Amino acid sequence: MPLGSAKRRLTPVACRCLWLAIIGAILAILLVPQEAKANAFCQADQPTLDFGSALTARGTINWTCTNFDPTPVAFTLCAAIGTPSYPGTPQQPKMIGSSPIFLDFNVYVDSAGNELWDSSTLLTANVAIAANGRTSGTFTYYGRIPPGQAAPPGSYSAFFYNTLIGILTTGTSICQRNAPDFSGIDVTLSVRATLIEACTLGTIGDIDFGELAGFRDQIDAAGSVQLVCPPNRGWTLSFDGGRHAAGTERRMQDADGNLVPYRLYRDAARTDTIAIDGSVTGAGTGAAQTVPVYGPVEIGALPPVGQYSDFVVVTLGF
Repeated sequence: MPLGSAKRRLTPVACRCLWLAIIGAILAILLVPQEAKANAFCQADQPTLDFGSALTARGTINWTCTNFDPTPVAFTLCAAIGTPSYPGTPQQPKMIGSSPIFLDFNVYVDSAGNELWDSSTLLTANVAIAANGRTSGTFTYYGRIPPGQAAPPGSYSAFFYNTLIGILTTGTSICQRNAPDFSGIDVTLSVRATLIEACTLGTIGDIDFGELAGFRDQIDAAGSVQLVCPPNRGWTLSFDGGRHAAGTERRMQDADGNLVPYRLYRDAARTDTIAIDGSVTGAGTGAAQTVPVYGPVEIGALPPVGQYSDFVVVTLGF
């Protein structure tokens, strides 16, 4: 067979192999897993709610969102509290100490402690990011430990696992970690507190003498001071003279400067006076204690019509 004829027969085979190699390379590129990247990606720190030795605390979650898109984006970022650690439940989270001893607490979205941060309540922020830009912000939440719990001094801790930083899509009330063109993150919210041998003041009930109708020589009313102290821990409640005292006498005043004197007593019979800078003493029980305070107004001459008031500072010592 001539040499030229043999070359013509080999040429199609070489060409076919070249095409197969190119097709194989293209398929290999297509089959290599590619990293999926959302247009908006949000990250957050691992937050801590630290009560220290107080019964209230303020915590934050610092977040940063990046826009990988060449156009601006806007969305509602949300934070959904996670699953509480044992033995807590969504209805009542608990910190755990040694022994083990448990300590109830709650987390709120408002500083007044009126609205719980739970599965039905989210922290939200409206986020707008420029093209290929980045923005940061903070979610703030608040913690409270109910007083009067029989928990000994020591360190306590808890966690909220899988606390979600995600997106709130239009028409839903569910915080989602991932959505079209968005990727969020899960964080663990740590909670800690240290109980010390300390006392705390609770609710102070006003002494309200009400309205005086007609002439009387004495009007009686009672208030109270609530406190919590460890068992057998001695405490002292001190009462100053109020805002309008003169000498040894406490006085209420109206808007025109008219004055009405009054007194404070430790007992319902009103025989044991609490003088200016005087005190009431007792010992703690580990639970909330309510200390009554009695106040008569003794009227020598009927005062001018008006609203009379005073403010007495109560100081708890232990």
